[in-house]
Amino acid sequence: MRKRIVRAIVAAVVVAASPAWAEEVRTNPKLFQVGDSGAVVVIEGTWRIVTGRPSVEIPHVNSVRVECHRAARQCVEYAAKLIGPSDDASGFVKQSTLFLMREEFRVLEWSQDVIVARAEPRAADVELRISLVDRTAERMSRETTARGAQGANPTGLNVWRLE
Repeated sequence: MRKRIVRAIVAAVVVAASPAWAEEVRTNPKLFQVGDSGAVVVIEGTWRIVTGRPSVEIPHVNSVRVECHRAARQCVEYAAKLIGPSDDASGFVKQSTLFLMREEFRVLEWSQDVIVARAEPRAADVELRISLVDRTAERMSRETTARGAQGANPTGLNVWRLE
């Protein structure tokens, strides 16, 4: 599994390093795997915005892998994000930049139908909902000031669907 992550990251870095290839950037196709015992679930693909618009949190060009481990009650999201000026409403981003991110989620529910997991970084509550029945995944994010972040807007909810 780690080899695939490293391979995807290296490919993304090589592509992003060459402006001539920038138009040819491809993300990994949707993949949904459940281990034989059901104790490990791995999903891969691209988060596509359902509500709102692309942002620096999840830009238009992204590639993700989420690994969930039932015994550890944890999901880990690995994401390659190519953040460009059109992803940044604040106008701070002047050129496209590649970021590699890792986010840990605590599993709140793991049934035969669904996995629900939450991450609580400083400025947002982020929730993953993985349907084991129809093999879909959603990522929801709501800004919060609960952990000391300044200027958060808790009324906005962003939702992405894995494709």
